[in-house]
Amino acid sequence: MPAIRSATAQDQDAAIDLVRRLLTELGGTPAPAEAMAAVFGRFADDGPAGFVALAEDAGRFVAVCTVSFVEALRSIGRYAIIQEMYVDPSVRSSGVGMDVLRFALEHAVSRGCAMVELGTPYHGERQIQFYQRAGFTNVGARLRWRP
Repeated sequence: MPAIRSATAQDQDAAIDLVRRLLTELGGTPAPAEAMAAVFGRFADDGPAGFVALAEDAGRFVAVCTVSFVEALRSIGRYAIIQEMYVDPSVRSSGVGMDVLRFALEHAVSRGCAMVELGTPYHGERQIQFYQRAGFTNVGARLRWRP
């Protein structure tokens, strides 16, 4: 069974590789690894911006979940947003994804988050079902605007 833990600065390359694989699988173009590395530093070692959960199995990283902290009036303070969640295809349906997600949820609560939110891909029915099995409620679409 994979070991699940918060990422440290030494895990930077592995975490970035997994996130880049996720973005590629979703049909996007990942940002350069160097640009992602600048952001990763604020998440490593339970940083101020959030944290990164990793699953490692036999020396190979197989899953990642990145969590950002934000604050809002509606949440009466801090809450978390799962930004990226990826499980290597070779271990999907093995339970490791749910284990990483549960670790991330528990860790967010321990860091003072009153709730956790996330978005799924446009046609993410499978992902929605996965998150609902973990206790999430579908509250609507996530929209994006860029200048």
